[in-house]
Amino acid sequence: MTADAEIRIAELERRLLGGYQLLQALVGIRLRSVTDPESRRHLTWLSDVVAAMGLLTRRTAEGGPVDFAAYLEDAAGFWQRACEGRAIRIDIRAAAADLPESHALPLAIILHELMSNCVRHAFPADRRGSVAIAYSRASDGVSLVVRDSGVGAADLVHGDGLALVEGLVAHLGGAMAIESAPESGVGVRVRLPIRSERPH
Repeated sequence: MTADAEIRIAELERRLLGGYQLLQALVGIRLRSVTDPESRRHLTWLSDVVAAMGLLTRRTAEGGPVDFAAYLEDAAGFWQRACEGRAIRIDIRAAAADLPESHALPLAIILHELMSNCVRHAFPADRRGSVAIAYSRASDGVSLVVRDSGVGAADLVHGDGLALVEGLVAHLGGAMAIESAPESGVGVRVRLPIRSERPH
């Protein structure tokens, strides 16, 4: 890659990240003046998704496959900061496995939604606990597992977050499985197929 191309890529990355930061700031300004709980919930979701996209942009600016394991470290840092003051531990077990650009952003949003559910619902009343994230690559695709040690449920209600995850998984031709029981936490496994002709 020439020095001129590297400069252009760096400038593009700077502009994209600046745009995401501005959008987050605008949402934050709106949040300060909104009192309706449902509106606040939607604006908070938008802010968090923009943050997830900004983190991924740092890994995709040069194009080509994405080091998703490295992205997971960035995302875990974001969620650990979001849990500051709470006794929630986030653990990652991820193999160094590249992911095609076509799958990177959807999987980043899937991770965001699953982590959001864990942080907001699994540990009420300052309950202690942990969230484990596992990512691996096989010859036919990738697997992402997010499991919390929270309150769990006998019958898990599929809200907006899980519905979005299901929609993205279906869009990519994948499969999703959920395990939950009272006081045993929730585990969600997502498998996405990746055709061999795509870059590895």
